[in-house]
Amino acid sequence: MIKTKIGNVKEQIIEESIRLFVDKGYKATTIKDITDAVNITKGAFYWHFKSKDELLDTIIDLYEAYLTDPVIREVRNARGTFLQKMKYLHKWVTEFAYHHRELCVGFLTIAAEMVGSGTDIEKKIRIVYTKYLHFIREILELGKKENIIQDGFDIDMVAHVINALHNGSLLEWHINYNKIDGALFAKTYRDVSLFGFVKQGVKKK
Repeated sequence: MIKTKIGNVKEQIIEESIRLFVDKGYKATTIKDITDAVNITKGAFYWHFKSKDELLDTIIDLYEAYLTDPVIREVRNARGTFLQKMKYLHKWVTEFAYHHRELCVGFLTIAAEMVGSGTDIEKKIRIVYTKYLHFIREILELGKKENIIQDGFDIDMVAHVINALHNGSLLEWHINYNKIDGALFAKTYRDVSLFGFVKQGVKKK
């Protein structure tokens, strides 16, 4: 889990909460479940968080601050062609997911649960998703300018498909964590997601 520099107990609350949210769901997880998992009192929990919603808000902030914003910044500032940027994007995201699987899977499962809730949390999750989606579209526009993407492809739809492949692959890897070769899975995911929409004859290196 990411070290947040906000105190060991608070880190434990966040870490155990993510695990519980993945296993039981956000709505089904109680404050007591969290305090039992961390072995603290309810008073200790409320010392760090006013509510379960505030805890979830913090988790979303962590995801955005440690994954979404850095990967956008790093890939956007990296020099290179469209394919080089896409490969760097894939490398950055897969390495992050490898080291912070719980946070990534937690955000994804929470997002799925909160869709349609009409809450402020759903709105915040959608903002994070939209930011990343727009960035993928930005990179795809570079590929379009370089005449690498197949003619007739809708850039917006390709961005959605890439994001869907990423999310689905993350869940597949999580479910089969000890059953598949993670490195081979990541490489296969990259090739399928990237070279399925580039023009034939484009060099993959």
